Amino acid sequence: MRLRTLVIPFCALLAVAGGCVAVAGNGGPSASSVPIALDPDRPDLAELGALQFRGALRLPDRAGVGGLSGLWVSDSGDRFVAISDNGKSVTGRLSYNAEGRLAGAGRYDVRPLIIDKGPNYRGRLNDSEDLVRLPDGGWLVPFERNHRILRYGGADRPEGTPRKLPVPPGLENAPANGGVEALAALPDGRILAIEEGDDDGVRERHAWIAPADPKARGDWQPLTYRAAPRFRPTAAAPLPDGGVLVLERRVSLLGGWAARIVHVPADSLRGGATMDGAELGRLEPPLLTDNFEGLAVRTGADGDLLIYIVSDDNRSPLQRTYLMMFQLPAGALKATVAGR
Repeated sequence: MRLRTLVIPFCALLAVAGGCVAVAGNGGPSASSVPIALDPDRPDLAELGALQFRGALRLPDRAGVGGLSGLWVSDSGDRFVAISDNGKSVTGRLSYNAEGRLAGAGRYDVRPLIIDKGPNYRGRLNDSEDLVRLPDGGWLVPFERNHRILRYGGADRPEGTPRKLPVPPGLENAPANGGVEALAALPDGRILAIEEGDDDGVRERHAWIAPADPKARGDWQPLTYRAAPRFRPTAAAPLPDGGVLVLERRVSLLGGWAARIVHVPADSLRGGATMDGAELGRLEPPLLTDNFEGLAVRTGADGDLLIYIVSDDNRSPLQRTYLMMFQLPAGALKATVAGR
């Protein structure tokens, strides 16, 4: 989602008030990445609700590494693929220190996606918002403004000429800048789509789930996603147990940026259900915050979940591209479900 018209005056106001985060690092803005703390005033802070902070990086303000709205991380954790909101894919390498904390990123490669041709698919209409890796090796990318979902091939990133998937019924009525921002391929092959919607204070958001059979992908079933007050869903990622994590984002002139990571159990992912997840952790000032829109999950060697989020800087000099990593201990999701 592009927030340029709001972000520039908003961040300018924060700068005057002393509220913008200043990032210091030896590498400077031209480095491949700069490690940063979760809280500059508490550099040893490591807990965020049920999550353990495992490192954060500021990515460079150059080479097209910006506007990142979707994220995928390899099972080994050494490689990532992201989608920018101007129809490009960004790949890079990740490194870790001896304790397994996220320590660096680099070797970026930015390439344009092949996108639909025609007069209705130009400029801002190529606003790609999430990235899904399919079990068969393909990729799904949802777009806003001219709402659609495209399927790509490609072994290492979305490539080639895409084909359109049938879109969920009613998506054509979504706000131009509030279409499907959260998309996930569940372990059983079903596809979950969640609409971001307007910033209108309404907690319930439209969602749909498609069958596992690719031939029946047009048979979307409606369900509802319930966000926290003033938050909106911006990304989703599947979990091994059949549930999903959802990333939500909030922005306001008084409260600044905020994000939260929510667990939705598998039994909520069915037609007609209401997904009302349990919050695992929340980022609010004075913690490191920005416009977080991308989410990826992988399983660590010990069974813990490793969670990554990335921010969309809207290509504004007053924002940053942050990549953060958290750890959720094995068994913690069962505790959240039991506590519901």
